[in-house]
Amino acid sequence: MSPVRTAAITLGLFASTLAGPAAAASPRAEFLFVGSYHMDNPGRDVVNVVADDVLGAKRQREIEAVAEQLARYRPTKVMIEAGADRQPRIDRDYAASCAGERPLRRSETEQLGFRIACAAGLPTVFAVDADDLAPGVEPASIDYTATLARTGQQPAYDAFLGKMQVWSEADQRVLASGTVREMLRHLNADPWRAENARSYHALAQFGSVDDPVGARWVRYWYGRNLAIFNSIARGTGDGDRVLVIYGAGHGNHLQQMAADSGLYRMHAADAWLSPP
Repeated sequence: MSPVRTAAITLGLFASTLAGPAAAASPRAEFLFVGSYHMDNPGRDVVNVVADDVLGAKRQREIEAVAEQLARYRPTKVMIEAGADRQPRIDRDYAASCAGERPLRRSETEQLGFRIACAAGLPTVFAVDADDLAPGVEPASIDYTATLARTGQQPAYDAFLGKMQVWSEADQRVLASGTVREMLRHLNADPWRAENARSYHALAQFGSVDDPVGARWVRYWYGRNLAIFNSIARGTGDGDRVLVIYGAGHGNHLQQMAADSGLYRMHAADAWLSPP
């Protein structure tokens, strides 16, 4: 029997197993994803919102108000965008911050993640990020910008960047004229998530049939999010109320994975960010 046929039979048996009683079981935990802008301006995205100083008095009041609202969710686990290899350092920083011995830094992982977990009396926050390439994948193989001249796609990429810039400027206006809560509601709303999803499909088109570098990049992005979700799922126990504080660009994949897994009862961010 060919390997392809064997794989098809295996997948068929796996699907039959999933369709059985185990798949019909009730969710065993709660899941709330809150996508954030990067409050400390790391500048690692294709286009970046420039955050004003969240340590200023106005933004601190706004962040405290958001944290109080999200505390109503009563999280038992808070998951943040930090590599698992940093967990020992995060444990130390978190304990010191909760004890008042270390000020919170500007990142959303601390301003929201640490703050909410400290208020809830949780022992720590969980670092669940994953950003390694798959074994054997070279960075050059997913560098779609390096192929643009060869494939004649530079004009299309310039148009894509222009659209992304317009989108980013709209985000910037929301942040400049509104509160942190209003910005988070904007980033977690369906229109923003839909535009975010479309951007990944657009990136997948760069390259060629013989060298689908854009599709390989999107495959890397999906794989990264799957690894992140696996860390979240492994850290989830029965009855947990999981709160994930992450860059908003991860929201489409992580929420879809959480919903598809059947492990969670899903919560919409807006329900917990709406004005009290």
